[in-house]
Amino acid sequence: MALSHRLESRHNLLVGMAAGLAASLATGMTDRLLGNLVSEEQERRDRTVREGTAHEVAGPRFGEMITGHRLDAWGKRRAKGIFTIAYGIGWGLVYAGVRRRFPRLSRQAALPFGVLFFAACDGLLAPLLRMSPPLFRIPWQPNAKELANHLAWSATAEMVHRTAARHGA
Repeated sequence: MALSHRLESRHNLLVGMAAGLAASLATGMTDRLLGNLVSEEQERRDRTVREGTAHEVAGPRFGEMITGHRLDAWGKRRAKGIFTIAYGIGWGLVYAGVRRRFPRLSRQAALPFGVLFFAACDGLLAPLLRMSPPLFRIPWQPNAKELANHLAWSATAEMVHRTAARHGA
């Protein structure tokens, strides 16, 4: 029985990691698509309150904190990539645990989790870590785009979990 439980736990971890990575890839595509819907006026207003989205800012900032020096353009791109992978895996693991403990959050293509995910990341963590200003300072279109990105991330992660369960993986 203990071996079975350990194997199931490892399986859940692997599926969670895969779900987070797949969701991050999907979100990259939705971000580009939805970015085209943000007006030039809203983009200009957005750039007056922040230097980039929390994701654009976090990788280079964490990279500079870890290395102890300023990163050049190549270092910033690399730090952004590493952050994206770590973010995907980390939140994939969080989602795997949350959907197990609170299955209702995974219903309707994980829409409930996506809303909470947006509120936690963009509404709480990014301002606390000074990666982005509070939501009320960011224009509505970029905020709507980020909410949609979190919903797409959550729906993709849930799709991976359901596919794995369906195929016994």
